[in-house]
Amino acid sequence: FTDDPADKNYLWIATKGGGINRLDKTTGKFVHYTTKDGLPHDVVYGLLADKAGNLWGSTNKGLFCMLAGKKEDAPAFRLFNINDGLQADEFNTNALAKLQNGKLVFGGVNGVNMFDPEKVLAANFLPNVYITGIQIGNKQVLPGDKNDVLKETIEQTKSITLTHLQDVVTFEFSSLDFTAPGQNKYRYQLEGIDKEWVEAGNRRTATYLHLPAGSYVFKVQGSNSQGIWSEHIAQLKIKVLPPWWLSWWAYIIYAILLAFIVRAWLKFNVNKARLQSQLNFEQLEAKRVKELDTIKTQLYTNITHEFRTPLTVILGMAQQVIDKPTEQFSSRMDMILRNGKSLFNLVNEMLDLSKLETGKMELQLAKGDAVSFLRYVVESFHSLAASQQKQLHFLVDMEALYLEYDKEKLRQIVSNLLSNAIKFTPEKGNIYITVVENILPKPGDNATLIIKVKDTGIGIPEDKLHHIFDRFYQLDNSHTRQGEGTGIGLALTKELVKLMEGEIIVKSPPTGAVKGTEFTVLLPLKKVTATDAEVFDVLKDKSVVNESLAITVIENDEQKKQAPLVLLVEDNTDVVAYIASCLPEYRLAVAKDGREGLDIATDIIPDLIVTDVMMPYMDGFELLQHLRSHEYTSHIPVIMLTAKADIQSKLEGLQKGADVYLEKPFNKEELLLRIQKLLEMRKNLQQYYLKQAGIESVAGPGFAQPRFVSPRTGTEDDKAMVRGDTNHGGVEQPLVMPVSDDKTEDAFVTKIREAVEANLTDTSFNVEKLCKLVFMSHSQLHRKLDALTGCSPNKFIRMIRLKKAKQLLKDPSNSIASISLDCGYADPGYFARVFKQEEGVTPVEWREKHLKER
Repeated sequence: FTDDPADKNYLWIATKGGGINRLDKTTGKFVHYTTKDGLPHDVVYGLLADKAGNLWGSTNKGLFCMLAGKKEDAPAFRLFNINDGLQADEFNTNALAKLQNGKLVFGGVNGVNMFDPEKVLAANFLPNVYITGIQIGNKQVLPGDKNDVLKETIEQTKSITLTHLQDVVTFEFSSLDFTAPGQNKYRYQLEGIDKEWVEAGNRRTATYLHLPAGSYVFKVQGSNSQGIWSEHIAQLKIKVLPPWWLSWWAYIIYAILLAFIVRAWLKFNVNKARLQSQLNFEQLEAKRVKELDTIKTQLYTNITHEFRTPLTVILGMAQQVIDKPTEQFSSRMDMILRNGKSLFNLVNEMLDLSKLETGKMELQLAKGDAVSFLRYVVESFHSLAASQQKQLHFLVDMEALYLEYDKEKLRQIVSNLLSNAIKFTPEKGNIYITVVENILPKPGDNATLIIKVKDTGIGIPEDKLHHIFDRFYQLDNSHTRQGEGTGIGLALTKELVKLMEGEIIVKSPPTGAVKGTEFTVLLPLKKVTATDAEVFDVLKDKSVVNESLAITVIENDEQKKQAPLVLLVEDNTDVVAYIASCLPEYRLAVAKDGREGLDIATDIIPDLIVTDVMMPYMDGFELLQHLRSHEYTSHIPVIMLTAKADIQSKLEGLQKGADVYLEKPFNKEELLLRIQKLLEMRKNLQQYYLKQAGIESVAGPGFAQPRFVSPRTGTEDDKAMVRGDTNHGGVEQPLVMPVSDDKTEDAFVTKIREAVEANLTDTSFNVEKLCKLVFMSHSQLHRKLDALTGCSPNKFIRMIRLKKAKQLLKDPSNSIASISLDCGYADPGYFARVFKQEEGVTPVEWREKHLKER
């Protein structure tokens, strides 16, 4: 230990392996100095301070002197070894002393060294430092050699230039102090690479690898043998050239290539955008053509439906008039005229629209009272609205308004708007037509007739409002759309308003309402005086009459109560009336749409169903799907009678389970024959389902058992039946066709049989209990079971019990009384009477006969 001679607050401590440590007595903090800071060795045997305040120490590698005034962050050390006259480099622990004359003594392994610190540290010669050589790739570089780096000697060279391949460079340097050359020290720095000086000790070379392209300055500084750094610093400027691909002219080439690439890319993208635009145009054109084809197909389908429906009535009623001219002649002719006018109006609408679009239609102006005319037009729709339980309101705040207008065009406009409003308004809904005059501020006799038609119907979706005036566009193109139509009415209305230089506006829902639609028609017309106006004669103008269509319901007489029950599902009342006239031998039930038809079919379980395809709420295909999937109605034969005559609709109907698919207009005889054959097939199937129930045929005398031909084996089978060919062109040609395996019917009959057998010994078991077990009403069970087996529920239960009785009678050990109880008969006498009634013999006689046959 030794105190710092300059500052007593510091204590210096020598360590064996940790260099020297300085303790700050005031703070207790240590500062460490090792070989990294300039010591010759980290094993320090002792410390002494001289008169000048320098700190001396002995180590395993000689002596060192930490110069006074340089003991802070970067202390300066003077090192001495055997070359300086020491007895050896290694010294001993605590072998040191400071004499009174100021000399210092250090003992080592080979003796003692005693010296005067002042003389040893006396200032000597400070040498110059020179760069003495350069190596590239570990090969010495000489002036004028093939490397072409040096033009003259290295000592006279101020700068050199290297290529990117000359990336291993070694610099050699030397200090011109020959007193003790081995004690000379060096440090160097390459500006641009080294941030600080690199201490090289007595090493006289510096090597750098893979220098990046750029400019650098190599600097080197040396000391004399006493460790005093010379102020002379040798410098050499170095420029490393980049590889050719990173040179300035390479970048110019890159820029040119980049410009060409960008130009090619832009050209490519422009061509790509042009091709994409062309492709999009072609796709849009193809899509437009496809949409046009779809619209055209839909138009043909709708037009076909609109034509076929009235044609069915016209041709059918005309044939009935020919066959029976005296029966209901007037009503039949009225129906023919009404449907003929419907066709005529449809053709006229299409022709009018074509004329409007080609500009060949002209206005036929007449002077008259517009209010009276509009009131009459609205009155003609009252009966139609009332028949559908809808209220029609005509709102006007003036008695008369005399204008010059085209009556026929105005009638068409109002009639189309009112027809749509009534069609799309539900029952108990309201339709309002408001007529207002708006006097223009301009001078003259001009005024604007404002007609508003508002309803409380289903409304129009916002995204479809801009399409409703398109030609042939229909808001609902499905089979379940409410009401018929071709999509011409609103397009014709808009063109007529445009012809009259007016405007039509639609809002859905109307202002202040949450549902419904409001059409507003603005027509600029010329006012006239009452004296100039023509008197409107209602009797002469028959064009506005819109008769309410109704069907007369004829109550079934007593003779028809046993006739088969046919459910007719059709939304056109004239078609209903015609088909009803074709089926006088059957009981009829009528439904106006598929949803009502399903409810009625589930409730009454008819013997046969005749249905249309295109109906509101539920179309014929969906109705058929529900019928086939419902246990109550899955057995009912279905005839699809529709104006949808395309093969796709026909295949769809047959695929979903339709027994017959007939197109309108149909042949009456074909319809009657198909109904007859379908009902006969149901009777034939009754024998099969009785066999499924384990009951023998209940055919009466004279009833021949049917033969069924299997489509798989060509032999007789229980599950095949005769169906008529679905010819739509005339008289039926009977064919032998297979019946699909109807697991639903098998399961139903089996379920009823199992329910009865499970309660066979219950003497109180009756039809009411059976209905509860199968969750059906009495009428539903009766209709379903009668349709499948030809038996009422009572008779079915009795036959199951008698079947069981026969099995028990075969065993002579069973008494009649026990058999009676086992079969659900509490009274053996009643059991004997029932058995004789069914079999013609008593139970005892039946047993004896059976035993004899055995």
